[in-house]
Amino acid sequence: MAFAAFHPFALILLIIPLWIFKKIGIYKPVQELGIFGFSVVVIMMVGWLLGFVSQILLMFMGVSGLKMLIIYLSMYFCITAFVIVNATGLKKKFEIDQLKKKNIA
Repeated sequence: MAFAAFHPFALILLIIPLWIFKKIGIYKPVQELGIFGFSVVVIMMVGWLLGFVSQILLMFMGVSGLKMLIIYLSMYFCITAFVIVNATGLKKKFEIDQLKKKNIA
């Protein structure tokens, strides 16, 4: 349950070394995410939202911890498979939505 709630915040710990490497000049970030970066972001965000909600519901229903872990891992497997199969379509849809927002503003 705690992992489902706080695993995206562990990624913040990765930002600290990247910031240091950026200041030193070793790391130069790109301005636009590639298909792999976009896929990772989608998997993490959808997994966090669905995982957190599902784990809370399962905890209050009295499901054992091992079953909750298996459900959580299988959920991530399904989300990852979906994003891998549909990554280009998802990225195109996201870019179209961003262009619409940019034109409105």
